[in-house]
Amino acid sequence: MDWEYVEKEYDLKIYNLEKFKNVYKLETDKGTKCFKKAHARPSYFLFVFSAVEYLIQRGFRGAIAYNRTVHGDICLVEDEYIYYMLPWIESRQCRFKREEELKQAINTAAHLHIASEGFIPPEGSKPRIHYGKWPERFNKRYSEIILFKQIIEDKYEKDAFDEIYYPLIEYYLEQGYEAIKLLQNSPYMDISEESRKKGQFCHHDMAEHNFLLTFQGDMKIIDFDYCIMDTRLHDVASLVIRNMKRGIWDIDKAYFILNEYSKYNPISNRDLEIIKYFMTFPQDFWQIGLQYYVEEQPWTMEVFLSRLNTTKNDKDLRHNFLQKFLKF
Repeated sequence: MDWEYVEKEYDLKIYNLEKFKNVYKLETDKGTKCFKKAHARPSYFLFVFSAVEYLIQRGFRGAIAYNRTVHGDICLVEDEYIYYMLPWIESRQCRFKREEELKQAINTAAHLHIASEGFIPPEGSKPRIHYGKWPERFNKRYSEIILFKQIIEDKYEKDAFDEIYYPLIEYYLEQGYEAIKLLQNSPYMDISEESRKKGQFCHHDMAEHNFLLTFQGDMKIIDFDYCIMDTRLHDVASLVIRNMKRGIWDIDKAYFILNEYSKYNPISNRDLEIIKYFMTFPQDFWQIGLQYYVEEQPWTMEVFLSRLNTTKNDKDLRHNFLQKFLKF
């Protein structure tokens, strides 16, 4: 990106810049800014931009408003990428292992979902609409795991990743099948339709690095780049999963999160049923397979094996957790 062009478009002067992955911290004459590159179409970002504006208009204090250019544009476009700007918030990453910070993150997520209701994507935007699509998406992922199995079987020589992944496939296929059947025989479609009528949307990336704790003690949620139109239960289930990974899988902690969320945005027994079925599908096992066999991400074998072994090491704990979770 041409920085003189950025200065002209946003009518500011950049004194200094630092790069953190795909984000730049810009020191300017109009304050410190965050300038980010994203692989997205302007029509999708119009949805994201409008969703964040809607949250703020509805009184949600956890979002950060984007900056427009001097021409009123919401982003800059270069090939298949967009660039956008917003204020840089001095803060630190939330730590879910600290109970008080986890409570703040849960509170923030619950109020985001409350504020999202009634949102209508603007004309010209192209949101990702996931209402009613969980069974379809799970079936597709189930088929892809079968594809990964075929890819391994067709190999003349197996590598280190294949040797670990292949023996786990049948177990996770069985679990995936169970999740699909449970979901198909549940009130999911009714709940999803209710969410559609309410206009709910999800942040869709409940990672702790997206919850920022300011030095004034406020919680902000950032990076709406994966935002989707879907039932809030997608985010709720994801938030629970994020707190279970890497050897935790503690049913008491799961219910702590759900009960804490319910203080602000109640979860019914029907909702809880759907959350459990969402969590049953082996998302992590499918995803690392997709990244290795289909997307061929440019990572080292050590990175792939580390991610796969995290899933493998959680297998028994997760199995025991789900056995209890599905019963109570």
